[in-house]
Amino acid sequence: MKSKQIAVMFSGGTDSTYVAWLQLSKYDQIHLVTFTRYGLRRAENLQDAVNRLRQKAPSNAKIHHKIIDIESIYQAITPHQEKQQAQQAVLSQKIGPLWEDPHGLRNGREKYMKNMHKLFMANECLQCKIAMDIAAIKFCKENNIADICDGSNTEQLDDGSQLEDVKVIARDIFSRYGINFSSPAFHVPAEERCRILYDAGVTDHPNHKKMEKAHQIPSRQIQCTIPSSVLWTSCIFPWMVYDGQSCNDYVEMCCTYFKQEIEKGLAVTGIKA
Repeated sequence: MKSKQIAVMFSGGTDSTYVAWLQLSKYDQIHLVTFTRYGLRRAENLQDAVNRLRQKAPSNAKIHHKIIDIESIYQAITPHQEKQQAQQAVLSQKIGPLWEDPHGLRNGREKYMKNMHKLFMANECLQCKIAMDIAAIKFCKENNIADICDGSNTEQLDDGSQLEDVKVIARDIFSRYGINFSSPAFHVPAEERCRILYDAGVTDHPNHKKMEKAHQIPSRQIQCTIPSSVLWTSCIFPWMVYDGQSCNDYVEMCCTYFKQEIEKGLAVTGIKA
């Protein structure tokens, strides 16, 4: 009898740990896949989460953990020149916060959208996640895995890959390669995710996520120390998305960019459907 297996895109945080926990009663082979590249550090942090999942898993469930370097994929698909131009424009103050010219009312919509698209090219998180998705498809194809899930949720608007509209596109692309892609945590509140892990004995605190973010307990997650990611998350993204209309513009750009770039990346890496 063929074993039922699933891959989980696994960062070691409560979100991906939660979705991994959900799979233990459904599959007897769970592949925890952690993606790393230059600037993603402390992969050893994940071992605690992996060990706890293994301790609490049913006897028939086998948990594997693999770390995959995506640096070459990332380098091949990232628009380095456009990104650097956007970063320099911000650091030299050639572009300011877009709320200073709300939707082009002062300087014209055309200039506003030109600046918005220029800033968007600094979207480190989305570009990194596209590389991860390409690597995930490659991993599943090479290991004959038909199911994969991630810990995406509604709490990280700055990470364009976690937008619901982008997830629909991702599911369609994964499906073309014979892979069922899902995000089981997407509409589950963070408090509920943490409580379930605590009740299961996978974590020691009912508010693990909040305590981890406040550095009150050791982190179980791989750590992103990429400067352009910090610049994007703390500065550029808030400059772009500040109300409903700019949010809609951002979602549309994320969908368009994700679809175009993942298709290019899959072609460049030669992954066959």
